[in-house]
This record gives sequence, C-alpha cells and structure tokens, in this order.
Amino acid sequence: MILSATQPCYLPWMGLYNKLINCDVMVFLDDVQFEKGSYTNRTKIKTRKGEKWLTIPLKTKGYKDKTIRQMEQVEDDHGYQHAMDIFNNYRYAPYFRKPNVVLNWDFMSVLMHNITTPCVDLGIRTPITSQSYIGIKGTKQDLIINLCKHYNADAFLFGAKGRDYVDVEYFKSQGIEPMFQDFECIEYPQQWGGGFVPGLSVVDALFNCGPEKTLDLIKGGYELPKNIDRREQ
Repeated sequence: MILSATQPCYLPWMGLYNKLINCDVMVFLDDVQFEKGSYTNRTKIKTRKGEKWLTIPLKTKGYKDKTIRQMEQVEDDHGYQHAMDIFNNYRYAPYFRKPNVVLNWDFMSVLMHNITTPCVDLGIRTPITSQSYIGIKGTKQDLIINLCKHYNADAFLFGAKGRDYVDVEYFKSQGIEPMFQDFECIEYPQQWGGGFVPGLSVVDALFNCGPEKTLDLIKGGYELPKNIDRREQ
C-alpha cells in the first residue's frame, strides 16, 4: 500500500497528479506551517508576455505561527482577475473551456477545489484526505511515519527533494519503503512561441492537449520502480 502526502497548492503542476496516480491514498498536509513564497497560494501560466504568476493574496501577519489551514485570504477581486487571466491567455487553445476556478470560499476549500477539479477531467480517482481531518500529528519525518502507520502503508512516495532529508534506514526500520518521484515534464505544444516552459499549472496542458494526452504526459513523467507490485487504478 503506497501512501503519499504533500502540502496543498493552488492549481498544481502535473507532478502532483503523477503522485496521485502512483499512490493509493493522498494526504494533504494542511496542519503544517505555511511557507511564504511557496506554491501553496500561487501557480504559473504561460501568456503572450511570458510566464505569469497567479497568486492568492493572504493575510500574512503572524504567518510564521500559522498552519496552512489557518491562513486567510485578502478580500479583493483576485478571483475574477485569475479567471480573466486564464480566459484571455487560453481561449484560443485547442481544448479550452471556461475555467472552474473558485476563490470566494475559505482558503483550504479553495485549494482543495482547485486541486480536485482537474482530477475529474483526468479520470483520477485516488482517495484524497487532509491531515487535519484524520487528526495525525508529528513533525518532519515522524509525521510521515505516523501517517503511514495510520493507513498501514508499507511504502511512501516522496518528491525528488525528499532525498535531501529522508533517513532511508530509519523508514525501513519502521517497515516503510521510501520512494522518490523523479518527475520530469515531457515537452508538449504550448501557445505564444518561445521555448517550452516546464512546471506550469496543469491547466496549461489540459487546454493545449486535452485530458487524454495530458494524462499520458503525467504518467510518462515518472513511473514506479519495476519491482513494485501494485494493482492498476
């Protein structure tokens, strides 16, 4: 049983959806400290003027003492502006459709909606939950160990940067096999010329390539080790 977990992020890149298709349960870590400047409240799209950040403005006073789910949005018209930015830059893309971007709820609901909506288009049905919902606590590696024990998981899928901090032998001593996702964005047709820009929001691929091709791109970016015996989703 493969578990994965990550901090929730706004309109994520394809790498997050690759994690989803390669795990049996995904836990979003909403009870960890919010990191300013991370992808939690922002994403990138490609425009006629180049790359552009779409950022959900947050009330950051005292943010170092707040978890992600405790963060609050600034009340302004950023939701409308994001929808217009997406519409204006993708309306001529081959598979464009009106974006289902919601930003007038509480922050965590906004993140979860904008993560799970592309799952419907892509046909990804991996169970998703949040750390706060299941009530698992811990810090750093022990948090992951506790999550794995909660789900009786015998493997955990980290991102590639997990190699920088994971004590592999410690995990194995707990009966958990750590795996590391070396996801690479496969080049696909993008609008507005210039070189290929990797790491954009998944909506870029969905609008340019359609759901079927986007799912192929997601699957092709990383595959589980051959020795992993896992049922097909």
